[in-house]
Amino acid sequence: ETTTNASMVKTWMQLAGQLSAEDYKNHGSVYQEQQLSFVEEEFYELLHAFNHEGREQTIKEAIDLIWTAYGFIHLLGVDPNEAFERIYASNQTKIPFEFKDGKVQKGKNYVPPYLGDL
Repeated sequence: ETTTNASMVKTWMQLAGQLSAEDYKNHGSVYQEQQLSFVEEEFYELLHAFNHEGREQTIKEAIDLIWTAYGFIHLLGVDPNEAFERIYASNQTKIPFEFKDGKVQKGKNYVPPYLGDL
């Protein structure tokens, strides 16, 4: 099996006992709430690092944010790689790109991702 960022996070969470409880996938579980608070914490740490610290700390905090977001997705019972591939495919339908304030907009060809079966 190929090692991905998502699989590394899942392995770490399993070793830490974060994916062992029976109800961790239940929407609104205490595990999901806690992980979401970690995502929020890492987001603010990234903002602080970007505005007040150097590049190295900013990179570290950006990866911590990705790490905790992957963890949250795992706690939803979703394979982050599958979800990411679907979002990627959907984003490709934005081509030809339209921009507004530097952001790619949903063009006439846009097809939203289907995530309901994950």
